[in-house]
Amino acid sequence: MGIATLASWLLTAAIGAYMLRTWIVRGGPRMRRAAGDRLPPIVVYGHAGLALTGLAVWISYVVSGLAALAWCGACMLMPVIGLGAAMVTVWTPYPVLGAGSSGGGTDVGGILTAPAEDAVAGRLTDEVFARALTDEALARRLTDEVLARVSFDPSRPARKHREHLAPLIPAGHGAAALTTFLLAVVTAVSAR
Repeated sequence: MGIATLASWLLTAAIGAYMLRTWIVRGGPRMRRAAGDRLPPIVVYGHAGLALTGLAVWISYVVSGLAALAWCGACMLMPVIGLGAAMVTVWTPYPVLGAGSSGGGTDVGGILTAPAEDAVAGRLTDEVFARALTDEALARRLTDEVLARVSFDPSRPARKHREHLAPLIPAGHGAAALTTFLLAVVTAVSAR
């Protein structure tokens, strides 16, 4: 059971590392916090740090077989899961948009960071369009963004974006985390 828990923990950590890397690359730590819509970076780093510390404790259990280490590893997962649940419920949805897409300002309501297909297919509301047309610089940016993302070769089929699959990444991470927690508790109970 200890090895199965370790494998589940490593899978969970790998998915979490991917999400953390994506968050850092897309400017997550540098994003300004608006009123209650972002968690401080310390929560994200605390979640990852506690999970890795618990993983180290669990590896120590697998190597030594001490039941106390199994219980410590299982108990360390509780605050990790708590922080993860806080990030899912409070944090903006994964994947994090670019640093300039806070939903206001010169971003034209987030439309300039969205795929052109979304802009053309309905995300470009009359209000956003009117706001973009009142400012020449915003109109130019909007036009450049849409033209840059639209295919100029009509014979080539349009690319399908995989952004609709993005929620599966944190969902898989959460499912793997719960599996890890259950395996860790069962292993700790059975450890003697």
